[in-house]
Amino acid sequence: MARDFSEQEGIDYEENNSPTSRYTTIRSLISLAATMGWNIHQMNVKTNFLNGMINEEVYIEKPQGFKINQREAHVYKLKKDLYGLKQAPRALYARMDAYLLRLGFAKSSTNPNLYNRVV
Repeated sequence: MARDFSEQEGIDYEENNSPTSRYTTIRSLISLAATMGWNIHQMNVKTNFLNGMINEEVYIEKPQGFKINQREAHVYKLKKDLYGLKQAPRALYARMDAYLLRLGFAKSSTNPNLYNRVV
């Protein structure tokens, strides 16, 4: 895990907020599914932050116990998000948002995490 306590806004990242779902939207969708007899599936992706692309240059120290001969003083430049970075949720949301919009989904004007697609 990256140590987000050492990141500084404006230096290591510009923004770190990402939209979250509203409980009223979740309750409404569950109610609609129950009324229509739809099945609801929930999933948790443990590696989801590895799919976000970061816009800033981020360097991290190598993990404790990880040794490469003649490279003890090296640091690593991240190409993708890593769990623990403050900007990881925003980068993941931006990638997911772009993907859903490419598929033809439309974003709700009242809830940024609600997408719909008319078939």
